[in-house]
Amino acid sequence: MKKAVVYIVSLLLLAALAEWIVLLRAPIDPWRLAAFLACLSLVLGAFVAFTDQGFVDQLRERARGSVGAALGMPLLLLVPYFILALGTGTFSARGLAKLTAYTVAPVLLLLPDRLNRAAPGGHRTCPERSEGPPLQAIGWRDFAAMLALAVPVPAHGLRGIWVWPEDLYFFRPLYSVCVGAYGFMVIRRLEGVGYRLTFRRTDVAGGFGHFVGFALLAIPLGYLLRFIHFHGHAVTSMALASQSSAGHAIAVPGELRLALEFLATFAGIYVTIAIPEEFLFRGVLQNLVVKSIPHARRELWGLLIASVIFGAAHLHHPPVPNWRYGVLATLAGIFYGNVYGARRRLSASAFTHALVDTAWRFWF
Repeated sequence: MKKAVVYIVSLLLLAALAEWIVLLRAPIDPWRLAAFLACLSLVLGAFVAFTDQGFVDQLRERARGSVGAALGMPLLLLVPYFILALGTGTFSARGLAKLTAYTVAPVLLLLPDRLNRAAPGGHRTCPERSEGPPLQAIGWRDFAAMLALAVPVPAHGLRGIWVWPEDLYFFRPLYSVCVGAYGFMVIRRLEGVGYRLTFRRTDVAGGFGHFVGFALLAIPLGYLLRFIHFHGHAVTSMALASQSSAGHAIAVPGELRLALEFLATFAGIYVTIAIPEEFLFRGVLQNLVVKSIPHARRELWGLLIASVIFGAAHLHHPPVPNWRYGVLATLAGIFYGNVYGARRRLSASAFTHALVDTAWRFWF
């Protein structure tokens, strides 16, 4: 719990510094800016806090001790919305209702698993978990909770909530991970999710190797299916021709501008696309399927089932049903799931995922 508090306080201090810097350069309402940065800091703080196993364990024990606590704790995730909405004058009863329903629905679906203990062979055991039934195999409530988490984001069901200075997309996937982490890691008590954001050397090496392997198969297949075509990338970053204090643009070599934009795009995709999707499809779905199959080759079956569902989740892209996208996404899911299965860390599969998406955005 102490680490979670440190994360949040550190982010709030950084937000205060960021506001001071922005106000020195732009005439923005300081109260609205402060509300926005405080909201972002709290959401990011929760997003990072769930990577701390000690924090998750404490929430589990509190949720186990009381149904009221189990249902009440996730409502704290609404606090950042109130800060932004009231601080910027954009409060919406409809927006609050949608966000509340999105927060509570997965928790209510998974609440019957609140007293379950970790299955044998889980990553962590302790005496107080010896009571209660064992962790159940995947069931309809798990699928319903996953759908409740996944569908509203691409279906734009969370529009009209975080609307200052405009309707901001990036809050939606960040918030979905926080709700999903609480629902599955705290209430469902699911072990082995591997929710990590930072990289180890093995994550980078394994992730990059799987990216290369996927590219060697996917590029020829993509051309064969007439799904992709190569194109050059024009650098579009905001004035990576940055301004000097004298007001003159500083010349930045084209290769450096391209590298900086690639890294910036990679970071954005890693946090707002790769981590949320890997959490759901690998950390939850593949993890639960593997735990549910009483078969010697359950790892393979879990990988294939999760990858096919991952591919099917991309069929909604136009033209619907986009079967070409589904085929390539299924192939990508196999590589993402394989590196996840080998490392048991979402940071490894998300590294591959973000590399693939960034390369596709830049050159295909």
